[in-house]
Amino acid sequence: MLLIRYLILVIILSFLNISSIQSQEEKINIDATPKILLNGKEYYLHVVQRGEGLYRISINYGVSQHEILEANDDLTENLGIGQIIRIPVIKGRNNTVQELNRTTTHMYHTVEKGHTAYFISRKYNIPLDVIYENNPGTRDGLIEGSILKIPVNIADNYTSGLTEINHSDSYFYHTVESKETLFAIAREYNSTVDVIIGANPALRTGILAVGSVVRIPRKNAQDKIMVKITSDGTQKFIQGESYLYHSILPGQTFYSISRQYQVEIVKIQEANPGVSQDDLKPGYVLRIPRDKVESDLSYQLHDKNLRLFTNHKVKRRETLYGISREYHVDMETIKTLNPKINFNNLEKGTVVRIPTDAWFASRTATALTQQQTTDTIKEDLKPLVELTGNCAPETHFDSRNPIKVALLFPFAAKETTRFTLEQDTSKMARILPASASRNRVFTEFYSGMLLALDTLKKQGISVELSVFDISPDTLALKRVLNDRYLAKSDLIIGPALAHELPLVSEFSRRYKIPLVYPMSNTNPELRNNPYLFHINTPDSLLYKKMTGEIIRQSAGANLIVIWPPDAENGARLLASQIKKEAESYKNRNIIYVEYRSKGDDLNDLQLLINKDGKNVIVVPTVREAEVSKIIPILSGVKEKTKANMILFGMPDWLRFQTIDPEDIHNLNGSVFSSFGIDYNKKLTNDFIRKYRKWFHTEPHAISPYFQNSVSTSGYSRYGIWGYDVTNYFVSALFRYGNDFDICLNDFIHQEVQFNFEFRRFSNWGGYYNSGLFLIKFNSDFTSERIPINDP
Repeated sequence: MLLIRYLILVIILSFLNISSIQSQEEKINIDATPKILLNGKEYYLHVVQRGEGLYRISINYGVSQHEILEANDDLTENLGIGQIIRIPVIKGRNNTVQELNRTTTHMYHTVEKGHTAYFISRKYNIPLDVIYENNPGTRDGLIEGSILKIPVNIADNYTSGLTEINHSDSYFYHTVESKETLFAIAREYNSTVDVIIGANPALRTGILAVGSVVRIPRKNAQDKIMVKITSDGTQKFIQGESYLYHSILPGQTFYSISRQYQVEIVKIQEANPGVSQDDLKPGYVLRIPRDKVESDLSYQLHDKNLRLFTNHKVKRRETLYGISREYHVDMETIKTLNPKINFNNLEKGTVVRIPTDAWFASRTATALTQQQTTDTIKEDLKPLVELTGNCAPETHFDSRNPIKVALLFPFAAKETTRFTLEQDTSKMARILPASASRNRVFTEFYSGMLLALDTLKKQGISVELSVFDISPDTLALKRVLNDRYLAKSDLIIGPALAHELPLVSEFSRRYKIPLVYPMSNTNPELRNNPYLFHINTPDSLLYKKMTGEIIRQSAGANLIVIWPPDAENGARLLASQIKKEAESYKNRNIIYVEYRSKGDDLNDLQLLINKDGKNVIVVPTVREAEVSKIIPILSGVKEKTKANMILFGMPDWLRFQTIDPEDIHNLNGSVFSSFGIDYNKKLTNDFIRKYRKWFHTEPHAISPYFQNSVSTSGYSRYGIWGYDVTNYFVSALFRYGNDFDICLNDFIHQEVQFNFEFRRFSNWGGYYNSGLFLIKFNSDFTSERIPINDP
C-alpha cells in the first residue's frame, strides 16, 4: 500500500505543480489531469485544492460521491489541501474530450439530487420518451446516484431542419433550378408529372421552389445524370446547360472534388443545398457549376510544364490513411496510381506518387473535351404545368355527413366510446372514470376537445367523435387499428406517446387519413408520412425562425452570444446559425461577439457591452443551472453600465423556478415559446369562462411563467391544447374538404394559446408546427405575447 501511494505521489509531482493551486471556482480540466492504472482499473489522480469538497469534485468529474469513496477506502469527509485522491474513469461519463468524441452509442449520466427526467432530456437535447425507453423504470421516478444511458446520436434526428434528405435506393433526388418546370424534370428522368407528384405530395400546390429537393421513384424513371466510368478509371461526364454532374466515388470529399474541377468548395456547396460533407454517399450525384469549370480548366490542355505528381517517402509507422489526409487525396486514387505498392504493409522509405492539383484538373479537362455533344442535356423551355389547388371554401360535410374524428389516447378506461354532438357532451366529460395522475393530461386534452366540439356545433359544423382507449400494449393497439370504423375517419388525433406512432402512422399512410400527432416532441415519422401533422415541434426545427427574429432585432446593434461552459448540442447549433446569419447580413451593421461563460463573468461582460448603443444578448442554453448563474450577472452588468440591453432566451426558461422574474424584466427579456395566453383577448377570456363553468378548474398554457408545471397542480394544463388542436383542424376540414392541407396558407384561424403555422419537413414528408411567439417581458413589469410569423 505504501509503495502504491509513493508511486502515485511521484506521478503527480511529475505532472503538476502542487504549489500552484486553482481556486475552487475554476473548473477541472480533465484533459490535463494525469491517469494511473491500478489493479486493472483506470483512475484520474486529483490534487485537492483550497475550499474543495467531495461534492464539488464529484460534479467536476461526472461521478457520484459514493463512487469516489469506493475508489479511496482510506478517504474521510475532511479533505486536506494537496491530498491526492483517485477518481474512477467511467466510460461515457468522464472521459477526456478526445475519448468522448469516439463514443458511438451511449453516454452515461449520474442522477443527482433534484434531477428529473425532463431536466436530463433538455440537458442532452433528446426527447423525454427516449430517456424512458433506454432506462426502464424511470417513468416512476429517478433514484439519486443511479446511472442513465443517453443515446449520443438521437438529437441528430432533429438538427437538420428542412434540408434533410433521406437517400435510398428507391429514388433519385433532384434539386430544383431556376426556371425549371415539373414537366421538364419529368422529361429529364423519363417519368411523368403524376408519378412525381405522387412521390412529393407538397407539389400538389403547384409551387416548385428553387433549391428544394424532389424525389423521383426509380421504378418509374431512368437516371439521366449519372456519370459513366470507363475501364481505365476515366470519368465520362454528362453535361447540362448549367452544370456538370459528378458521381461520388468512395472516399471522396468536397475538397477532393473541388480539386478535380478546380472549383471552390463553397460554389459546390451552394450548387448542392442539403448535402453534408459528412454524408457524401458513393454513387450519388453532385452538381458542379459548369461556367466555373470551363473558365478555370481551359489552360490545362495547353500548359506542358505543369507538375502532375509529387513524391512522398513513407515514414515509420505511416499508413495510407495518414498519407491521404496529409495530401487531401482519397485513398482509392493513391492506390490506382501506385499499383505495385502493398498498402497493407507499408515499409519505411517506400516512395509513393501523389497527384497534384494539376493532375486532377488535367484529367477533368481531357474528359470534357472528349465528351460528345449528344450527351448534353438541353434545357426544357416548356411552361410550368398549372397544378394550383382549389382553395375556395367548399365542403361536403353536413348534418347527414358529419366529419368523422377519431381520438387515440391511453385513458386506461378499457372501452371505446363513440358519440355525436347531439348528445350531452358536458355530461359525458363528467362521468369519465378517474384516471391515474400520469394520465390526467390525456383527460384534460379530451376535456378541451369537448369544448371545441361544442363551439363547432354552434357554428353549424357536425362532428362524429370516436374515442379509442389504446393501451401501451402493441397487440391492443393493433386490434384498435383493425377497427373498420377507424379506416373511415376523416381525421385521426393521436397517439399520445412516441413508441405508438409508427403503427398509427403506417395506418394513416395506407388509408390517406390526416393524422394529428398532438403532444410528444419525439417524431420518428415526420420524414415518412405526408399526412402527418406534428404539433409539439422540437426546438431544433425552429432554430431558423428564432435566428431570423434575433437578427432582425440586432440591426445596428452589438450582438453577443453567450455559450455555456460545457458542450451542449442545441446551444451549439443555434449559436452557429446565428453567427452564420449575422455574418451574411453585413448591410445591417451587426457587430457579432461570442463569449464562453466561465462562472465569474461580470467584469468580462462589462467590457463587451456598448454603453452608447443597443446590445442584444443571446443565451441559448436550456440548462437551468447555467441560466440561474448568468441572469443575475447580466442584471449586474445592466445595473453598472446602464446600457440598452435586450435578452433572448429559450422556451425551457419559462418553466425554470430558479429565475428571478424581476431580472428578466430589467433586462427587457424575450423568451421564444410555441404557446402562450393573451388575457387581453376576448377569445381567451370567453374560453376561460366556459372552461370554468364546465369543469370547475382554471386552464393555463402548460404553466405560468417561471414556474414548473406539475401533475398535482390545481389547474388544467392541457385543456387549451385539446381545444386549439380540435378547433383548428376540424374547421379546416369543414372549410376546404379532405384536401385542406394544400390550403393552410389561405386558412385564417384564431387559436387560444397556439400560433399555428404548418410547414412541410420535405416535399414528401409531413408537416410540423413552425408557429412561434415571443414572450416579451418589459422593464415596466408588463408582458406581451408577440407572434413571429413566417416571412
